[in-house]
Amino acid sequence: MAVLLIAAGCSSTTDGDAVADATSSGAATTTTSAPTPWDPCTIPDEAIERAGLNVDTKESGVFGRDQFGFKICGWENQATPESKYYVRIFVGFQTIDWISDTSRFDRLEPVQIGARAATQFQQVASDSSLDCGVAFTAGTELVMATLNTSALVDRTIYDPCTEVNEIVARLDSELPT
Repeated sequence: MAVLLIAAGCSSTTDGDAVADATSSGAATTTTSAPTPWDPCTIPDEAIERAGLNVDTKESGVFGRDQFGFKICGWENQATPESKYYVRIFVGFQTIDWISDTSRFDRLEPVQIGARAATQFQQVASDSSLDCGVAFTAGTELVMATLNTSALVDRTIYDPCTEVNEIVARLDSELPT
């Protein structure tokens, strides 16, 4: 009866991740981590405040998790409860065609935000009087910003598309180019 014994250990990669390798052969194996998108949570608090958002409400991800390969960060505005909204910035390696997915987005419209050519959009089944989004490419990354009005607000005192476009314009110098 033959017994096969395989010993495994860990070795470190260049970015600090441990990977299993077969120590019986003596060869070390390394992996290369996939690139990660730029993290919008690195936007300085001063810029967030200038954009009219509340730095104390910063949330990394959506309920703490990134989605669809996007790095996500969000903040609430600094308004009263009757005009409360949430702004999230998503950054991923998708192309602008990603928002052409009609199962997720509709009402696509070209807009200009400062010097950036962008596409304004609505999430499918969202109320355009309460929610809006805008997207543009920056190098190899897709940058999207969404504004979602609080469920406790019946009627807005602002146009959500104008508001999200103005916030993105105020944050422009902090966003990838």
